[in-house]
Amino acid sequence: MCGLISNVAEDLADLISMPRRILLLTLLEDGPKDIQEIARLAPHIPLSIIVYDLEQLRARGIVTKRSNRYLITDRGIELLGRIPKGLEDAWRGLSAFNRVLNVISLRPVWTYLYYINPLILLSMSTPVVLLSLIMAWLTNVKLLLIFPYMGMAVPWYISPISIITYGVLDYAISYRLKPMVIHLREISNIMVSLIPIAVSLSIVSLLYYFMVHLTEQILIPIYVISYLAPVLSLVMLSTLTALDTGVLFEHIAIIYLAVLYVPSSILYLTIVNL
Repeated sequence: MCGLISNVAEDLADLISMPRRILLLTLLEDGPKDIQEIARLAPHIPLSIIVYDLEQLRARGIVTKRSNRYLITDRGIELLGRIPKGLEDAWRGLSAFNRVLNVISLRPVWTYLYYINPLILLSMSTPVVLLSLIMAWLTNVKLLLIFPYMGMAVPWYISPISIITYGVLDYAISYRLKPMVIHLREISNIMVSLIPIAVSLSIVSLLYYFMVHLTEQILIPIYVISYLAPVLSLVMLSTLTALDTGVLFEHIAIIYLAVLYVPSSILYLTIVNL
């Protein structure tokens, strides 16, 4: 009896820690559904994550599968009834936030291309990143890990070093989440996630080249772009890493923010204020 209560508590904690699984159970509560139906009703969740979550729930006896359709079990209904009602509203807000991220970062596009062939992503992103680095070099704008920097305090070769550091940190995080060897898909993930940073670097380079005397009206948009673009890059990188590892997107995003964004911000602000 104690073991049964313990298992219920563990399953309940697992659901609360991964709100997207609550959504999947809510969808199945309305009736059996196949993968295509669920994906259509939850477009903000990548298909691979839906399959992964459903299989995890099936292994715990929370859902079952018959004729390629998933059904919620009595155990699943019981767990769903124990979920605090306020959490459902929180999930709706999170879903809206994910939809905004989908529009801004074009996550559905990258996810679709990810499944077709990682070589497509690599061939698309590599020229963009290389062109931005060349433009930055010509205009004496540097990439300070993930932020464009206009100034003489750091040498030109900080940009390629930043790209390499970015890739090494990403691989270290991915390997920690799920041990893997370096392969084409991982390199593609890194390069495609660099696109927002590369675009930001190119915009700053062009503005810096054509505007000798930068006014405050020009500088403010530059700073906004400089700080927003890396966030979009980390969103894309977190999404692609989640597809590779099956780890919750939100957890991966927090790791990348802590390891890449926060230290980069501190380093950038420190050098700018020198």
